Amino acid sequence: MPKDTFFNLPEDKRQRIIDAAIDEFAHRSFHDARITAIVDAAGIAKGSFYQYFEDKKDLFKYIIGLIAERKIEYINQD
Repeated sequence: MPKDTFFNLPEDKRQRIIDAAIDEFAHRSFHDARITAIVDAAGIAKGSFYQYFEDKKDLFKYIIGLIAERKIEYINQD
C-alpha cells in the first residue's frame, strides 16, 4: 500500500506515476521492470519514489489492486 505522502500528491502527479508504472509492468516482467524507467517516465526523482512506496513490489501490488477495482466497476455497470 502506498504511503500517505502518495495520496497527498496532486491528482495529476499521482496519475503520471500510475500510468508510468502500468506501462513499465505491461512491457516487462515484474523482475525486469525498473524503478528508474518508471520515475523517468513519471518525471519524478528516484528518491521521491521511496517517499511514496516501500519498493517495487509495493507499487506493483497497488497497481494490480487498482486495475482489479476498475475491472469490477466496469463489470458492475448497468
